[in-house]
Amino acid sequence: MLKLAGIILLMIGCVGLGVSKVSEEKRRINELRAIRRIIFRIQSEMTYGKRTLPEICLILSKCIEDTYKQAFLEIYNKFKENDGSILEDIWKAKLEICMKELPLKEEEKTVLIGLPEHLGILDETIQAKNIGQSLDMIEERIKSTEHEYEGKSRVIMSISVMAGLFIIILLL
Repeated sequence: MLKLAGIILLMIGCVGLGVSKVSEEKRRINELRAIRRIIFRIQSEMTYGKRTLPEICLILSKCIEDTYKQAFLEIYNKFKENDGSILEDIWKAKLEICMKELPLKEEEKTVLIGLPEHLGILDETIQAKNIGQSLDMIEERIKSTEHEYEGKSRVIMSISVMAGLFIIILLL
């Protein structure tokens, strides 16, 4: 009876680990979609609203997900203090802290973190074009990640079940 309970618990643990890895991959896709919405909103506010990046940060802090809300509010407040800090440095520091725990790869994080580096030109059309390139990169990453997700999730679940069975066989 004790062996049976151990076998069941071991299988539940291995399957749970697989489910955890699959849900992390799904969360990565959701975070990429959130970044896409943020970049699209920045592009729209610059092009049609003719707003500056600090104003856009204030708008974003009121209308986006909780993950990024505080970071954009801090960027706006720090820039409003006018202590001589450069917007790019403030942006990078606050978003790096915000995105530290997200299940994104580094190159995916740098798309949003490095966004102000492409906005040095005052012409809104060129700024929107540069932001559009970032938007295209994120869109491509979302498509490839979604395409890989189905196959990856099957492989992860299969490996976790097989690992559980292998461990059970070894322990019997």
